[in-house]
Amino acid sequence: MSRTSIKGQVLANLVAEFTEPPLEETSTTQNMDGKSVGTISLQEPLFWKVYVDGAANQSGSGVGLVLISPKKLTIEKSLRLCFLATNNEAEYEALLEGMSMIQRMGGKAVKMFSDLRLVVGQVKGKLEARDERMQGYLSQVRHLQSGFESFTLLHVPRSGNTHADSLATLTTSST
Repeated sequence: MSRTSIKGQVLANLVAEFTEPPLEETSTTQNMDGKSVGTISLQEPLFWKVYVDGAANQSGSGVGLVLISPKKLTIEKSLRLCFLATNNEAEYEALLEGMSMIQRMGGKAVKMFSDLRLVVGQVKGKLEARDERMQGYLSQVRHLQSGFESFTLLHVPRSGNTHADSLATLTTSST
């Protein structure tokens, strides 16, 4: 091995020895007392984004979901509800389905988007759920919410939720 390549190898080993692991990694090291010390990750959790919408008309009710993984993979889902629902109930059904799907896929952090101010306001605690059925839905959301490390529900204008809206509307137009 030439003198230059030996110096390069020594330098590479030295850099590797003193380089800290990336922040997303968690490692355990031993200190002088022999006790293990954990390194805390400073990286934010990888968020899923979920756009939800519910639709209800005389033909039926349905939900539309657009899930975007942390790696930007998009999953579309539309479901026809097997019962007549109001728009508010359909929106809650969409929210619950989106939360359940993320949890089944192992997601721990989610940012959800809905265009229905009433549901967003109730989940955020800014509006009261007076109706017994809405209280039941809100209770289910709270239960699922506890399974996330991070959960955010944001209101988006209808124009910012057209993809999920189209999927929900599609289910009410088919038999």
